[in-house]
Amino acid sequence: MLNGLWWLPSLIVFGSAAVAVILAVRLMRAKQRQRGIDPVSTLRAIEQSAGAELVRADDLLREAEDEAEFARAQFGDSAAAELQRAVTRGRAHLREAFELHQQLHDAVPDSESQRRRWSERIVELCGLITEEVSGQTSNLDRMRALERSAPEQLAELEIAVAAAEAQVPDAEATLDRLSETYAPGTYAGVEGAVTTASRSLAAARTSLDASRARVASNEPATADIERASGHLLKARHALESVDRTASGLDSASAELATSVAQTRRAVSEATARRDQAPLPESADEISRALDVVTATIALVTDRRQLPDPLARLDELRDAVSRLDAALASARSMEQRIENAREALRGALFSARSHLDVAGGFIEDNRGRVGADARTRLAEAQRQLALAEAADDPVEALDTARRASRLAQDADALARYDAGPRTAPLKR
Repeated sequence: MLNGLWWLPSLIVFGSAAVAVILAVRLMRAKQRQRGIDPVSTLRAIEQSAGAELVRADDLLREAEDEAEFARAQFGDSAAAELQRAVTRGRAHLREAFELHQQLHDAVPDSESQRRRWSERIVELCGLITEEVSGQTSNLDRMRALERSAPEQLAELEIAVAAAEAQVPDAEATLDRLSETYAPGTYAGVEGAVTTASRSLAAARTSLDASRARVASNEPATADIERASGHLLKARHALESVDRTASGLDSASAELATSVAQTRRAVSEATARRDQAPLPESADEISRALDVVTATIALVTDRRQLPDPLARLDELRDAVSRLDAALASARSMEQRIENAREALRGALFSARSHLDVAGGFIEDNRGRVGADARTRLAEAQRQLALAEAADDPVEALDTARRASRLAQDADALARYDAGPRTAPLKR
């Protein structure tokens, strides 16, 4: 009998799984209802939206195909090419969307998740179609707007080109002034700007003439108008580059003059500081920096050759930076000397105190103290004398500290030698 019920365990397993799925779906729907969402009506709304978007995308592509033909006739093949490519891509998207829509309405039963996923994909594909095609039709609308306003555009361009042409002599005069005032390398980048501007303006005139002829014969003039605008923009950039270069060089020249005056004042102050420097090393370092700055001032103010004000500014600032570093080093050394001078009094007092202690102990125990302690004491006395005679506070401080250490060593050795009072005398 058990062999006849071999299928029972499988039935239990699959039945349990089916029950779990049903319960999960019911639970999800119950939660949606608690939030006020009807899952059935939501899915139905998505499917309805997918159908409406599909119809709209199909109509849009049909209209776009007609629009591409109109654009080809009005503006030529190149103007319609991008729209035609967008239509081709849109047709591929539309085929996929129709296939999904067919699956939604065929006789094969579909799960709720499948229907939702397919409907959402249809909406996505239709959105891509709308985005691509609308972008290209907007470009064509812009071109048609330009065609309608071509006479006004031509009039504005005529005025703008004439204004740019009037600026050419001023730019030529500016270049002449630069060539007489500054080194050739400073304006080399704009030396051909006037030629570029003149050629671009001539090309703009040619495009304007072609545009006028097309407008007069009711032909599309957008391309020629845009070419004229492009040539005008290039000419303006060339003319502006001349003014911009001249302004930059003039500003640099003015800044150089100001910096030279400031540097000369700094040289006077640094010279006074050098003369008052307490250390020869500081004075020498400041003198070397002053020599560099003085030579640099002579170089950047040399009128025998046309200047590069930017390069001269850099040279002057480098020299001033070196002078600043020398002054900072001198200030640091002076501060170190002042600190050493303040510490020297204490160091000398400490050395004398240790010498007094060590000398007194050795005097009291002459028979027991050996040569090493006496040698240390003598050297400590010599170092103290050097410290008291030194002119450099830093050197004196180091020497006084050395004398103090030697005196302490002498005291320690003497006490070791002396030992207890019963120790034999040193011979």
